[in-house]
Amino acid sequence: MRKTLKRIFLRWYVIIALVILVIVGLYYWTHRAKAPSYETAVAAIGNVIEKVSVTGQILPVDKADLAFEKSGVITVLNVKVGQAVKRGDLIAKLDDAGDVAALAAAEAKLDDLSRGLRPEELAADQAKVGSASVALANVKQDAVNAIRTAYIQAQSAVVNYADSLFTNPQSANPNITVRTDSQTRQNSIDSERVAVGDTLGNWKSAVDMTIPPDHAADFLDKAQGYATTIKAFLNDLSGIVNGLNPGNSGLTQQVIDAELTAMNSALSGVNQSVTSLTAASSELRNAVAAYDQANNDFNVANAGSSPQAIRAQSATVATFQAELDKDRLLSPIAGVITKADPKVGEFVAAGSSAFTVQSDGQYKIEAYVPEADIAKVALADAADVTLDAYSSDTHFATVVSSIDPAETVLEGVPTYKVTLLFGEPDARIRSGMTANTEISTHEVDNVVTVPTRAIIDAPSVSATGATSGTFTTTSPTASTTAGSKAVRILNADGKSFTTVPVKVGLKGSDGTTEIISGVSAGQKVVTYVK
Repeated sequence: MRKTLKRIFLRWYVIIALVILVIVGLYYWTHRAKAPSYETAVAAIGNVIEKVSVTGQILPVDKADLAFEKSGVITVLNVKVGQAVKRGDLIAKLDDAGDVAALAAAEAKLDDLSRGLRPEELAADQAKVGSASVALANVKQDAVNAIRTAYIQAQSAVVNYADSLFTNPQSANPNITVRTDSQTRQNSIDSERVAVGDTLGNWKSAVDMTIPPDHAADFLDKAQGYATTIKAFLNDLSGIVNGLNPGNSGLTQQVIDAELTAMNSALSGVNQSVTSLTAASSELRNAVAAYDQANNDFNVANAGSSPQAIRAQSATVATFQAELDKDRLLSPIAGVITKADPKVGEFVAAGSSAFTVQSDGQYKIEAYVPEADIAKVALADAADVTLDAYSSDTHFATVVSSIDPAETVLEGVPTYKVTLLFGEPDARIRSGMTANTEISTHEVDNVVTVPTRAIIDAPSVSATGATSGTFTTTSPTASTTAGSKAVRILNADGKSFTTVPVKVGLKGSDGTTEIISGVSAGQKVVTYVK
């Protein structure tokens, strides 16, 4: 019995030992170091091309939105959409009867000057000057009277109405008696009342003195400035009064209504003052212009047929001719009409775009290059273009023709407009199409190239023969400059690599990069370690 138990225990010891050995073996097998594997590429001699890809829009090379310089009714329409025109062709014409008559009158006067004037004609022109002079003198006196009347109206508006809302209104320390929404506003309106007092004082000094009629225009300007200051004060005061109610002011509605009536009377008075001054100023300008015209006509007539007189009238004829030319809209370029909105008999406003002409068959691309890429692009760079309207296999050749020096901010990013021209006309190209553009900015030929993904940042510390498992990293230099690049050269055993520093050149758009030094053609470089 004892032997039997001993055999059983021995058998279990063996089984347990075998299990432990299996577990240890499995653990070793699963945790043993695995040999690395690599993805590699061969450094080769090839060409590297750098490209900038942008999306642009096709536009005509020349395009003109045409508008008349003056308003009028169209009487002649010579074009329709799709019609070809040459430079200088008549597009449309406005009713020019009035301008034709004015030009004819000016030309007749030029002819009249050329033959000389009779004494009675000179006398008639001189009489016109005298009449205009008398009228001007009367208007100047009326302006002086208007200045005095406007002062009375403005002074009454302030003293008789606005001052009822102040204590000590005509002193250096007036105080508004009604509630304001803040101390700041109260101080402001009190200060305005002081300034208005100074304004009325200056105005009174002007009207108390004898205003020479010849100085009426200057005094009118000053009076209009005085009236504007007073009106601004009354408007501010009106805003305070209009904000009153029994709840916020402690006043009865009857008192508030009385204050509002006073303010309306004040504003009415100062508005009358402003209106009378404006009317006087306008009448004075018209009278001066009439006198100057009469005097100029007399001087021209009195000069007879002198060369100076004829040149002056010739200039007048040229002015009327220019006005007549504004009735005609001519095409500034050769091309095709793409817009012709108005019809004969319709009224068109000055400056409103009514017609468009664009170059026929000649197109350009306008694209916006981000600031990160614009330094790469130069004039005359070639570009390959595909259009969304056609398949990606349909290519068009273009060349960079201009680069805007100033930025254009699109969605918060600075960009620069680049214009490209097509090499030759193509009937497939249409204005407004989307152009996918690849600009070839730089190219180097017959250089050593490696995949860009094979280039890594060089180690920032020296490593001379450091070994990790089957990996070996060496450096031919004592240290590596921060920011420099390196590649991993596969060693002959195929199980390790050597990291070497390289000098890189142009980075291509196809995933390759030029190697200036550090790698030779035919060497295998590691692109990925598994």
